[in-house]
Amino acid sequence: MVSDTSKGIVKYTSRDYSSIMEDFWSIVPTLTDLWKPEADSDPGVVLGKFLASAADMLGVNVDALANEVFAPTVSQRKNAEKLFGIIGYKLGWFTAAKTEVTFTNNSADTVTLDFGFANSNFATLNAYTDITGQPRVITYNIIPLSSSYGLYDTRSKREVVTSALNAFSGTDRVSLEPGKSVTRVAIEGELRNYSIPVSQVKQNNYTIKLPSQHLDTTAIWVEAITPATEEDPSERVNTRWTQVPSVADFVVPEPRFCVTYDNYGNAQIQISNYINQLENYDGNTLLIHWIECSGVIGSIGTDVLSNLVMAVQATTNPAVNNYDPESITISNLPNTLEMPHTYTVTGKSPETAKEAYINSRNYINTWDSLVTLPDFNRFLKREAGVDTGLVIDCQKALEINLAIYHNDGLTASQKSKQYITGYDFPIADQDNIDWRLVLSDIDMTNGAPFPLNFKTFSAVCYAIHNDFQDSAYGVASVQNPYNSGNSPTVRDGGAYIRYKPPYSFIDGVLADFRPLQAMTVDLSFGYARIFPWFVVGEIYPKAPVSADVAAAIIAKVKEALALYFAPANRDFGQKPTIMEVVEVIENADSRIKYFDAGSINNPVINWGEKIIRNGVSSIREYDVEYFNPISFARYKDTGAADNNIRIAPDWIVG
Repeated sequence: MVSDTSKGIVKYTSRDYSSIMEDFWSIVPTLTDLWKPEADSDPGVVLGKFLASAADMLGVNVDALANEVFAPTVSQRKNAEKLFGIIGYKLGWFTAAKTEVTFTNNSADTVTLDFGFANSNFATLNAYTDITGQPRVITYNIIPLSSSYGLYDTRSKREVVTSALNAFSGTDRVSLEPGKSVTRVAIEGELRNYSIPVSQVKQNNYTIKLPSQHLDTTAIWVEAITPATEEDPSERVNTRWTQVPSVADFVVPEPRFCVTYDNYGNAQIQISNYINQLENYDGNTLLIHWIECSGVIGSIGTDVLSNLVMAVQATTNPAVNNYDPESITISNLPNTLEMPHTYTVTGKSPETAKEAYINSRNYINTWDSLVTLPDFNRFLKREAGVDTGLVIDCQKALEINLAIYHNDGLTASQKSKQYITGYDFPIADQDNIDWRLVLSDIDMTNGAPFPLNFKTFSAVCYAIHNDFQDSAYGVASVQNPYNSGNSPTVRDGGAYIRYKPPYSFIDGVLADFRPLQAMTVDLSFGYARIFPWFVVGEIYPKAPVSADVAAAIIAKVKEALALYFAPANRDFGQKPTIMEVVEVIENADSRIKYFDAGSINNPVINWGEKIIRNGVSSIREYDVEYFNPISFARYKDTGAADNNIRIAPDWIVG
């Protein structure tokens, strides 16, 4: 196709049926005298409609084909696997939900429990509603000896192979004295098995296609069964094959297998050709066990598991599992949301192409590409418990300081307050990194703000954890910048609060980072500058309201402000603006006409927080001139009693 219709029939910009037909109608009269467009039976009309239909269909197919080679528009999973595989990202498959279950003996006698595998079954528990509240039986299998089943499964690291734990142990006996507890890991799904002769495996090119696709790759076990023991599982010889991540690990002459996927995205088991090296092995049978899981709908809430059924029955061994069910209290952790650094795993269904595009943007490929600060910022923000975060290195700190230095809109005093200095970085708790020498003694007069030991392999994280609230990780590290004289000092960083998340949480984040194998940086956490602020002003409703209605409006306004300016919705270095505050307040309730934006003497945004000392309430002010890119503006209302946001008194009746 060409753009000039004098040289062709259709313009290259004409892609749909109507535009192609219009081009055709305009050019044909110049080519023939026998043209009757009003007659549908005219051969030219028939030809034109056919041409437009075919070209329209081709145009749609070309667009669809083009979309499949770009990450933002890819729609088919098999194409997404190839596309995102270029950066090393693997699309998620089924993940069976796991949770920690605790059994407590609330009787006065010692109780003996045996969670062993028997009669091709695990001990099981049931939940009877799914996460939507709909009636549904969800089965959880208790893995024997599983106080530490699997590894931490977080957004930063996911296991793809089965744990080396002997899940088929016939004995897992625990004696609980009164009041004592024991914890085991339970995995959602139904235990299935499938047997296939070794000879058939060889005929199928060492590939085993399973009759189910709802399987978690971390819950697959392969055993070799000899004819003598196949009919009697109690005599089974433990010849379990080892699962490896890929066929590349088959180089070792050992019984190994891995999970691969066919051209249609179906999971299958690939067996190592090691079976060719074993004598008299063709008569054996490979027995495959797997957990057929439900994916995302297999997740459960807190303490919903019940109906404990042991695989090892008391009838066969009266010494174990012979207890009154009422004497055992069962509790479980929820796994509907990610709980890092526990053995709970949220159930997941296969990742779609669109989901893969979103998740791949958080993926850090440290093996084949350069890790950059945006990668580390994504890594930090995706960590569970992080509301918002920022990662910078010395180079970024240098760029920030130079930008401040060259800002002609700031005075020398304001620049000195905003510079990032050695005091903003951790010093004492770092090995072989002297941040004080790296970012201290700021001297912009010669354009060289940093000393000689500039280190680019270190980066510092600043993060807000759990909306500033304490959690199971402990208490955050907060340093008040005020000295005993109750006045801000430069040594304490100026009039702001220094904040760092709890140390146990920091240790968990660093633990998530280490398996990424990113050797380009050493991560550490620094103190963020926190600036509390609140709003002052009057609201004018569309019509007079009663005092009760006024209180309800104010409550909705403060809730809207708290949500809009919550840490999870804000970034470091982002100040609130008057227009943001006004817009949030005026949209909080349909009865509000406008919000008085205040004046210089009565500002809407006040940088400070309410404190109570010796029973006396006052407002502690902060110097916002110290606000810089590692600072966070924390919305903190002073409380209803202060009446800082109110309905204009003239508009309250009754």
